[in-house]
Amino acid sequence: MLRMIKRIVFIILFLFTAIGSVDAGAADNYFEDFDSRQDDTTIDGIDYWVVNEGETLKVITQDSTTYTGSGKALELTGAETAVNVLRGAVYGNLSPCWVEFIVKPGIGAQAREIPTGKIAAVTFDYSGKIYTSDGSSWVDTGKGFTETEWYRVILKLNFATHLYAVYIELVSAPMIEFIPVKENLAFIDPTINSLNQIGFGGVYSTTRIDETYIDDLIIHFVDRLQIISASQTLVEDQPSNPITVQLQNIYSEPQVSWRDITLELKSSSEKGKFSLDKDNWNSVSQVIIEENAQSASFYYKDSKTGQPIITVKEYPDRGWSEALQQQKIVAKATYFDVAVTTPHAAGEYFNIKITARDDEGEVDELYNGEINIFANYIAPAAGRMQITPTVSSGFEKGKLELSAMYPDCGIIEIMVKDINDSLNTGKSGQILFIPVSFNISAESQQIVSKPFSLSISGLNAQGQVTPNYQRQAGLKVVLVSPQGLSSGELKPTALTSGDFSEGLAEVDVSYNRWGAIKIEVCDSVYPARNGLSGAIKFRPSELLAEVESSSSDREFFYIGEKMKISISALDSLKVPIPNYLEKIKIYSTLGLGLPGEYQFTAGDAGKYIFVTSVNSAGFYSVYFEDKTADLQSEKLGIKVKEATLEVISTVAPVGTTEVTIRLVDEEGNVIICEDTLEITLELEEEYADSSAHSSAVLNAVKFNKGVAKVLVSNTQSEIVTIRPRSIYDFKVKKGTVVFGRIAKTGIGTLMWREVKD
Repeated sequence: MLRMIKRIVFIILFLFTAIGSVDAGAADNYFEDFDSRQDDTTIDGIDYWVVNEGETLKVITQDSTTYTGSGKALELTGAETAVNVLRGAVYGNLSPCWVEFIVKPGIGAQAREIPTGKIAAVTFDYSGKIYTSDGSSWVDTGKGFTETEWYRVILKLNFATHLYAVYIELVSAPMIEFIPVKENLAFIDPTINSLNQIGFGGVYSTTRIDETYIDDLIIHFVDRLQIISASQTLVEDQPSNPITVQLQNIYSEPQVSWRDITLELKSSSEKGKFSLDKDNWNSVSQVIIEENAQSASFYYKDSKTGQPIITVKEYPDRGWSEALQQQKIVAKATYFDVAVTTPHAAGEYFNIKITARDDEGEVDELYNGEINIFANYIAPAAGRMQITPTVSSGFEKGKLELSAMYPDCGIIEIMVKDINDSLNTGKSGQILFIPVSFNISAESQQIVSKPFSLSISGLNAQGQVTPNYQRQAGLKVVLVSPQGLSSGELKPTALTSGDFSEGLAEVDVSYNRWGAIKIEVCDSVYPARNGLSGAIKFRPSELLAEVESSSSDREFFYIGEKMKISISALDSLKVPIPNYLEKIKIYSTLGLGLPGEYQFTAGDAGKYIFVTSVNSAGFYSVYFEDKTADLQSEKLGIKVKEATLEVISTVAPVGTTEVTIRLVDEEGNVIICEDTLEITLELEEEYADSSAHSSAVLNAVKFNKGVAKVLVSNTQSEIVTIRPRSIYDFKVKKGTVVFGRIAKTGIGTLMWREVKD
């Protein structure tokens, strides 16, 4: 009988990367449909694919089973030793990261455990259910499957939150709405910050279909659709200039399409129309970004004046942010078309295309006048910086293209006006100008958790402050030291537009860890526009030295008694700093037994306790110093006394008597503050026949105001020596109990006699 392999079909995203700062840029995309691969040949060794478990000939590209009926797909053949195949490459670390593939799953014999050290896993279980990982456990997606159907699986990874979502649909019946079957799923390994490996696992069963087929594997980083041409002012019923929509990632970088992507075009105006050709108008509702392209262009016209909003959305829905842009439709008149893309960086040159049009909306090829160029401030509604140049000429056949520069941030419209005819005007759509970088400054020495002033200003390409910058910006910690430990919490983590005045934000921030950091500030929508502060070092607010007494009523220690001396590095909230790793100096009285210095470790969490004792009485002191932070703790004074356990000798008749034991200091005074010390007794008989006994031999007796009372019994006349014992290295003054030999008159009288054979 064949051995049942504990395998099912499973699809796992593998990732191996260093913990900490990851410099793994993102490719535009990765697409594999296996159509260009040789038929009936293993994928092992092809384009970084590796069969790392099982027979290589069990993972082949073939054309007999595909979801379209043509092309090729990857087959994982069932075998007693099931196969694993993976592809390692630097795919990227942007969020969102989309992973998509089509699978016809085989059915295995048993379930398997979630793999470790990965990002995520999806499994087609032997029970007919589809599960996905959520950290350390499988969760039911609510989807079932059969081995005769093809399924599309999509994973949306977020490396910032270390969470992901899963989408599953039948290829033959796509989702009407793009809704995940599970979301907010935790990464299996939350320290992974970049996608470096993907893999698929095989299946084995002796009774069911166990071949698995994979097709159309896609990895991409598309976050949104963005219209990159500026909004336009259009004459009613006249075609626009090209409107270009682009695939972009979260950093507004263009992305390349892996196949033809259909986009749906809509307008908020019922009179709005779209066309792919300006001169030969043919109304359409869709445009296609072709395979290996980044963008597509179309034209718009509207027979109704107003400010319609056009919307571009992928079809079918893929979860990307749709592109929106407002146009302005005006009645026919003599005017200028002003075409500018958006956004632009403050202080960098950009192109303006200006077209003179007549009252019919046609290009006025005879126009060759001179124009004024200036900014119309939108957000904020006022400003003092202007566009360069402010005057231009040189129209050729009614058209002028020039290079301009605006040194400020904010949203403006570019206004054009004929110098000699103030009614002949035109303006661009709204253009966003963002900083080239940020300047961040603060005092280089700060106290942990104590708010300090941070100055942030948006800068243009010339390094000047942009007074009209008023946008949300994010704050992030860049760890300088100590390396290898997670960074702490910076508060706040974001700035609002209201924090900026004249391009400058002055905010109070705090950081709750020791060490050195830099603070990165970036525009919330365009994070590539950022800046980094200089290194800021954070030191403790104070060093707190404490000694723990073994008794709340005792203000001293005994010779030999263990004492706990602690040193804590506290933040401004009086809380130990968890990552404090400084080496401190220790100044202590000779004999206290402390080292001259101590190096804090990560395991100390900001507080270390020294356990010591001394062997002579006296006054001792200790204090601690952090030389780097120029901090000293208060000096601790520790008093140590020499004590003696003193047994008060007595005489008693045969039977039971009470013995008094005192704890006295060097001068013979009872230490009346002692209420916690416990002692036991050792009895030594004159005649070693075990006739004397006391419960205090085995059961400790506690002192009360420096005195302990114990009962000692004897059944014969003899002298019993009492020796007390404690946990401390006390001196001991033994005492005796004379049983039955001395009466009250002092005359020896035999009270009891033991008869022996």
